[in-house]
Amino acid sequence: MTEQPSGPIEAELARARSSLAAARLLKDAGLLHDAVSRAYYSIFHSACALVASIGRTVRSHDGLRALVGEHFVKMGVLAPEHARSLARIAGDRNDADYNVSSVFTPEDVAEDIERAERFLTDVQALLRRAVEKS
Repeated sequence: MTEQPSGPIEAELARARSSLAAARLLKDAGLLHDAVSRAYYSIFHSACALVASIGRTVRSHDGLRALVGEHFVKMGVLAPEHARSLARIAGDRNDADYNVSSVFTPEDVAEDIERAERFLTDVQALLRRAVEKS
């Protein structure tokens, strides 16, 4: 796979917010598998905004997780809970999208959505602080 640039930071954040809103709507409609997938993509696009903020690109979802861990979590810029959330929700998303036997409860989905909300909120705050410092 060739290296793909992340989108502009604001575009990535807008997509993250949109995916989060979709996750909430889908959960409320009882479409739990789709809600899990959208919660993951909220975190995914939030993470892409982070990667774009350091001028990096990603080749895969695994590569994105590695870059977030290396450049933000290990450096103490982003809480370790967010690396765990990214990994956990990635697994949930794989199950939701590809495992027809997977079962998610409304509580499971609510937890994934809460994790996505915290991730997005913290990423937005981190990026705001970076802009204020520059």
